[in-house]
Amino acid sequence: MKTWPRWRARPEADGGRRGAGVRERMRRTRRLYVLLTLGGLVAAVCLAYDAGELAAALPALPPTVAGAFLTWAAFSGDRIEGARRELPSAVQELAGAVRQQWDAELSRQRLVRPIPPAVSWAAAARELSVPWSELVAAARRWPGGPPSDPAGWAAGPEGLAGQEEEITETYLRRIPTRRLVLLGEPGSGKTTLLIRLLLGLVRQRAPDDRVPVLFTVASLDPRPGSGDGRDDTLDTWMAGQLERDHEILADPAPPGFGEVSLARALLNRGMIIPMFDGFDELPKEQRRRAMALVNESLPLDQPVVLACRSAEYRALLEVSAPLGEAATLELLPLRSEEVEEYLRATALGHGPRTATASAAVEERWGPVLERLGGTSPLAQTLATPLGVFLARAVYHPDEAPVSRAPTPRDEPRELLTFATREAVERHLFRAFIRTAYRSAPQRGRRWTDVEAERVFVFLARHMKVHLEGSTEIAWWELYRAIPAAPLRLLVSVGAGALVAVVPWCVAGPVAGLGAGLTVGPVALLATGQRREPAAGIRWSWRHSTLVPGTVAGMVTGFAIGPVTGLRLALVCVLAIGFAVGFMTGLRPKAMDVTAGSGPGESLSRDRVTAWRIMLLWALAAGPVAGLVADLVAGRTAAVVATPVVGVAIGLAVGFGGTAWGLFTLARGYLFVRERLPGDLMAFLDDAHRQRGVLRKTGAVYQFRHINLQRHLEE
Repeated sequence: MKTWPRWRARPEADGGRRGAGVRERMRRTRRLYVLLTLGGLVAAVCLAYDAGELAAALPALPPTVAGAFLTWAAFSGDRIEGARRELPSAVQELAGAVRQQWDAELSRQRLVRPIPPAVSWAAAARELSVPWSELVAAARRWPGGPPSDPAGWAAGPEGLAGQEEEITETYLRRIPTRRLVLLGEPGSGKTTLLIRLLLGLVRQRAPDDRVPVLFTVASLDPRPGSGDGRDDTLDTWMAGQLERDHEILADPAPPGFGEVSLARALLNRGMIIPMFDGFDELPKEQRRRAMALVNESLPLDQPVVLACRSAEYRALLEVSAPLGEAATLELLPLRSEEVEEYLRATALGHGPRTATASAAVEERWGPVLERLGGTSPLAQTLATPLGVFLARAVYHPDEAPVSRAPTPRDEPRELLTFATREAVERHLFRAFIRTAYRSAPQRGRRWTDVEAERVFVFLARHMKVHLEGSTEIAWWELYRAIPAAPLRLLVSVGAGALVAVVPWCVAGPVAGLGAGLTVGPVALLATGQRREPAAGIRWSWRHSTLVPGTVAGMVTGFAIGPVTGLRLALVCVLAIGFAVGFMTGLRPKAMDVTAGSGPGESLSRDRVTAWRIMLLWALAAGPVAGLVADLVAGRTAAVVATPVVGVAIGLAVGFGGTAWGLFTLARGYLFVRERLPGDLMAFLDDAHRQRGVLRKTGAVYQFRHINLQRHLEE
């Protein structure tokens, strides 16, 4: 994969390196600080225990820990202030990250030989467009003047026609407002053209120019997000997407922008060119709301690009206004002569262009090529880049052995037997997966085509049923494929029962029930809630953090009070209440995923965070349980209770309360129930890198084309 030297080439990125260095030093300092604090507390408790003053020493621990936390908060706050990036530095790093991300994706298409037919376009029908005079007038009224030289503007919509390599020039020079709607039939190449435009804009941008970013609209909920009269739903959603996919943008903005992230500051300053893909994938009513949201949220001098299917956009304009001050282009069918030339070239492959080879190609492909340019289902399918790609992948896989004789199932003339375009596409989609998982020396065969198709069908239906038709395969959402109630019940009952064993055996049923009822609700609250991937741990104060601590302390006090007496029971109430209350304030930090990172990297980061959370809960819960056991039943019980309770609570919170834990539980369940691969992430990575079935967008995967996902849903 090509690496763009964004740090070496841009001196402004030095601030990014300094910020990363500060964060790394803070992480090391935090580990040492926590180690010294815990060590001091443990030593103090041990000394007080040996001196017989444990009851007097325990009430002093909460203020000590609180003071230590406030000291660390002040220290880290000063360092974070010093590590804040300036906006120009963040813009440069984002531009490099965007280029690196999409260069890698597009390079897979560039490596295909021969080069596929070029996509072309023309101005859309008048009823789908804003009058050209309005575009010109709006551009001339822009604050600071028009965005480009008016001498280069097209004289009218007809002057926007062009081909694939001209898309950047058309957008920057010919369209007065740099606001564009890109229409096309299913499979016509809208997303690929968007990526080419994005890369063209990144390459030509000046250091202070806006950065284009591709947003998949399928995850947008256009319903109003605030009741204060100012609807910032779109900006909030875009900021969340940016922070999820780019680490630098989750950092706080520099002074003067308020308490917001860099992502929100860039959006507020208009430094992002949003490129909305898949607008047609929203439900019809939400599509209308989303268009209204875009028109209301983005100022008219904000460049924007929106891609949608032609039929869906036409239906949208019956109930909604079009994208304001935007030119509208519509992709055209591929030229039949270019498709014919391309398919002949792929059939010949890398072999010699002899008369015998050409005759074999004619015999195999002749009946199909004769249908190009007409209105038959086959001709309509092969008039789109998607149809041509599927035909090449199915009947001329790059890794197919040269000496292997084609079987009847490999003959392209079978496409002539289908009566509708949908039937042709269904056949090609199914054959595409079968061909992608055909054994080849270059990539091995870990999964058969039948196994792969079963996994893809499950994922497509999971996204349709449980994720409201989302197009993103996010590993942290997999747990939603299993029933929530049994999952939460399993974790909470298991943790409560495991913790209750020791006190039950040592001090009787009352103590055992008290311990189980203390841990069970904590595990229940922590399990099954929606968890985003995390890259660290933070502590946040909320009034709700008092509730678990208060409940846990009171339940324990009532359980052990008759055995230990009122004084020791109050000590335990304070110790347990503070420990549980403080620990429930620990929360994972939002995922920081760089553009160079992907689903596997985000899973690794979240796994490390989950183990840290488990360790902290074990270190907090184990000693408290040991204290209670010592007061009730003696030191032997304390020695047993400390590791058992600590490990049980740590595992319950780690597996039930983190994205990695829920993913691990779901993966095991689905391995048994749905026969999904045990190493699901390796399967998805292989489907992306080796098979071409999936594409990667930041920390999620997507099917190569939405029609493939829809086919698998059925």
